[in-house]
Amino acid sequence: MELFVSFSEIVDYFKARIVKFILILAAFAIVFGLIPLKFVHHQYSADTTIVISCEIPENSDTDYRLQFTNILYSRVQTGVAIASDKSLITQTAEKLGVDEKKITSIEAEQLNNAPVIKLTASCTEPEITNKVSNTAAEILSNQLKDNFPSPTLSAIITDKGIPVEPQSNKTTMLKSGILGVIVGLIICLCYGIIATLADKTIKNSRYVSEAMNLALLGTLPLKDKKGSYQNSMRKLRAAVINKTLGKNSILVTDVCKDNGALSTSIGLAGSVADSGKEVLLIDADLRTNQVAEKLNVKVNCDLSEVLNGSCTAEQAISKTSINGLSVITGISKDKDASDLLFSDEFAKMFNELSQKYDYVVVHAQSEVSYPDADNIARLFGSVIMVAKYGSTPYQDFKDSYSRLETAGGNIIGFVTTNV
Repeated sequence: MELFVSFSEIVDYFKARIVKFILILAAFAIVFGLIPLKFVHHQYSADTTIVISCEIPENSDTDYRLQFTNILYSRVQTGVAIASDKSLITQTAEKLGVDEKKITSIEAEQLNNAPVIKLTASCTEPEITNKVSNTAAEILSNQLKDNFPSPTLSAIITDKGIPVEPQSNKTTMLKSGILGVIVGLIICLCYGIIATLADKTIKNSRYVSEAMNLALLGTLPLKDKKGSYQNSMRKLRAAVINKTLGKNSILVTDVCKDNGALSTSIGLAGSVADSGKEVLLIDADLRTNQVAEKLNVKVNCDLSEVLNGSCTAEQAISKTSINGLSVITGISKDKDASDLLFSDEFAKMFNELSQKYDYVVVHAQSEVSYPDADNIARLFGSVIMVAKYGSTPYQDFKDSYSRLETAGGNIIGFVTTNV
């Protein structure tokens, strides 16, 4: 890429698309925020404690009494093993009449080497969790009593599982939404930087000026804030008049279509007229007749009729509401516009009018799209190229400059619009 890209251009890229990026970030936040509803499942748990004890027979001998602790310990370990078996989940679900899939697990452990079993039930629904824990404890207690009838074993549930409060998805959704904004921001930043780096249109006018050794005559704002457009036009007027070096004919042409040469030529001609000069604006765009529309001028005789001899140049000149500014405009009805402009009749008319006015400003269509500007560039003392910020490709600008120069145009500089 030939153009330098500055940090400010990246910032401008995001500023120009701020609403779009905000909507993208909002979409990321919503999508990520809704993900927990689909994929995140809360787990709820409740604990129930069972105390195990065995009666020592009165007629037991001393050896039995010494082994009692080991016997009790083995009963507890057996209870822990039974609780780890998946059959306990099945029996508990059947007894409660709930779906077995709602019970994630039932686990047990001995507490501090004491004859105490802590049974923990995990479920997907909070309202059944403590019921599962307590019911499983009852089943386990009964199984221990049945498996060890002698010595008599007792299993007492001391601490039942308490009801569990359901967890809210709001916190999880909020965290996911924030994560979505962060991810979206990173993606947007990367996309914006890549798009700016890949964009080969003119954005840094001063760099273009230095790279091509061509004067930047002025920049025109996209929006007129507090008279900024008029002030920019006055600055352009000063730069142009200084660069023309007394030559009173100025050709203003777009590089690409709708780059702003139309409004630039009207604004420049009007600004020069405001300084007390007699100015003639000729609309050499014989395809659209937009100058007449923008200046609200009634056309009795147009440029094409002057060139084919149907009327004189004086008859085609119309006064405008701007003091000192006159205009010739019109649409080609018979021949191709480029051929009319290249004719001897246009050159003769232009030379005669240039002697009657302080300045003659001519607006021509896009040099890239049509050969109009190339055909008449040699006639003018000064040629101004108009490029549009972020729209005109730098390569097209270079090619257009080369063609105009080859056609004999004295290019004094360029103007960037929509800045």
